Amino acid sequence: MKKLIIKNTALVLAGAVSENRTVLVEDGVIADVDYQGQIPADARVMDAEGSYLLPGFIDLHVHGGGGADFMDATPEAFEAAVRTHLAHGTTLLYPTAMSATEADLADFIRAYHDFCRVSPLATVAPGLHLEGPYFAGAGQRSSGAQPTDVLRLPDLAEVERLLTLSQGKIARWDAAPELTGACEFAAYLKERGVLTAVGHTDATAAECARGYAHGFSHTTHFYNGCSMHRKREQTVYAGVVEATYLDDNATIELIGDGCHIPREDILLAMKIKGAEAVSIITDGTRLSGTDAKSGKLGSLKAGRDVIVEAGVAKLPDRSSFAGSIATMDRCLRVLCLDYGIDLPTASVLLSLAPAKRMGVADHKGSIAVGKDADLVLVDAAYGVKAVLLGGTPIEEL
Repeated sequence: MKKLIIKNTALVLAGAVSENRTVLVEDGVIADVDYQGQIPADARVMDAEGSYLLPGFIDLHVHGGGGADFMDATPEAFEAAVRTHLAHGTTLLYPTAMSATEADLADFIRAYHDFCRVSPLATVAPGLHLEGPYFAGAGQRSSGAQPTDVLRLPDLAEVERLLTLSQGKIARWDAAPELTGACEFAAYLKERGVLTAVGHTDATAAECARGYAHGFSHTTHFYNGCSMHRKREQTVYAGVVEATYLDDNATIELIGDGCHIPREDILLAMKIKGAEAVSIITDGTRLSGTDAKSGKLGSLKAGRDVIVEAGVAKLPDRSSFAGSIATMDRCLRVLCLDYGIDLPTASVLLSLAPAKRMGVADHKGSIAVGKDADLVLVDAAYGVKAVLLGGTPIEEL
């Protein structure tokens, strides 16, 4: 039995930080969070030197990192992006596809399968996230940086082909609920256990509520790319924001880079929804974890040019943000240092809430006996000192 002792750590638990704890890990699973016994002779010992120990971060929405985009559709791109985010504390993520042709989405899925066959990090990416292509089209404020030439109405035959190709690995799929066929799309995916999220949408509150009633249950990068209270042709309508706040079962995700969402909106979301219904995401791109000032959003062959200014990716004409350049440790620093959110609550937003949203909270998302030892050690400034995947330092994987 492989054993690991992590001593002298400030343990981040639900609602509190517990100082000077010793954690015992056995065969990749947390065996004790307050170990008082003798250190086993065969145990590996890690001295945390008072640093904070958090559960690994879980990113529900990420397009790439380290110079690679998942839409590059090679196992090497998947490996590079996953390793980049793992080094910044993300121990579980859902590779995200941009809106694209069916052929390009199929290539993305095949590359994922190739990655899972050869990589020791396959468990970090347990499923896929399709962001589109069933979104509001050109001319809509909500389209953001999505490539509008491939946006289209939901097509259940296409959906079934991609689901079959994925072999059950599409974990979530985003669409605009106001589109013709969107409710049928959501109901179809719900029956198959796929999380369906409202995204890049100009829906009224009524259209969004109808979508929630048919199977949508989550909102993609809340506030960004979704409608809210405004006037249309001399009539005032509520939008997706209001409908989501009114639906007690709908969960949300927020981009935590400090650029997309102001502090007040995160605090409001937490106040209305409760922290465990609010997941922080990066919406990271190939520029995440790099110093590059320009690049491609999406694949190298078909992606959109983006630039980086003031810590965020933008389209060159500055008409829209274009994903983020964040990693989850940056999001931790934004929450705690810039927005004044306490560390245990930040840990819920970065780990427990997304684990609950994806149905993996029984073994991921918090530090507790019996859960996987996917752990992040951070210093007083919330910089990453070490990352453990199943109790193994990532440098050894």
